[in-house]
Amino acid sequence: MNMLAVMVAGAGFGLGVFLLVRAIWPPPVPLSEALADLKRPRQPATPVGNAMGASRRLGQMAARMLEATGLLNMGRLTERLRTLGKPVEAHAYEKLLGGFAGFAIPILFTLMVAAAGVSVSLGVTAVAAVGLALAGFFYPDLGLAEKIERRRRDFRHSLSAYLDLVTIILAGGGGLETALQASADLGDGWAFSEIRTALRKARLTNQTPWEVFDQLGTELGVDELRELAAAAQLAGDQGARIRASLAAKADSMRAAQTAAIEAQAEAATEKMLLPVVTLVVGMILFIGFGVVQAISTPGTIP
Repeated sequence: MNMLAVMVAGAGFGLGVFLLVRAIWPPPVPLSEALADLKRPRQPATPVGNAMGASRRLGQMAARMLEATGLLNMGRLTERLRTLGKPVEAHAYEKLLGGFAGFAIPILFTLMVAAAGVSVSLGVTAVAAVGLALAGFFYPDLGLAEKIERRRRDFRHSLSAYLDLVTIILAGGGGLETALQASADLGDGWAFSEIRTALRKARLTNQTPWEVFDQLGTELGVDELRELAAAAQLAGDQGARIRASLAAKADSMRAAQTAAIEAQAEAATEKMLLPVVTLVVGMILFIGFGVVQAISTPGTIP
């Protein structure tokens, strides 16, 4: 068992040295990945002198180490976290912190128990440390896909409300740019903030709002926004056709959202049936067992 503990400790030390070397001397980045990195959205800079800056630097170091070892795909993870508005450095920092905490807890527990006079096997401590370190490392990834899908669903709800506002302003005789900007200013929440940022980007880069909406839909993974941009581009500059396209898209999104809500309600109803059926079957078995026992036992029935 002591040999197992020495092997685990040596493997951990060798892995740490390997990660440190790869972080100091990272492999060369291919040109295609470097060009793709320039197109990714940037997060606001964090002051270096505070604790958040220190955690950001640790997150950057952890991200470089994980990417160097192939455990983390920076491009894919950045695209996924873009929907949550979460920097990839923060996610890497959480994974690093979780792994370190999982590795340290069994060791600290063993030291506390040993100080109390109780001996604990080093092999058990080493196995527990490695297992909890892996669990803490992968813990931030749990539920990530569900959070992203919930975020996209919230954006779709906000987008349908935004299209209704744009349609109303266009029907009242307002211009297209006025309707798009005024509708974005009327809403609250992160979705309307993303739309306002996209419209500001369109003005600064001399692009049409539909081109920027198409880019935003690609970044967030919201296909409805890309479909809206394509339909508006096909409509051209005619206000009536654009208003009809926006109204049709808003109606289709509301219908899809209503169908999704009904499907979720039906799924929740089906989940509620299982405990009820289990309870009824349990009561039948409980009552039936007493009846069968009473019938099969002589002298119990008067």
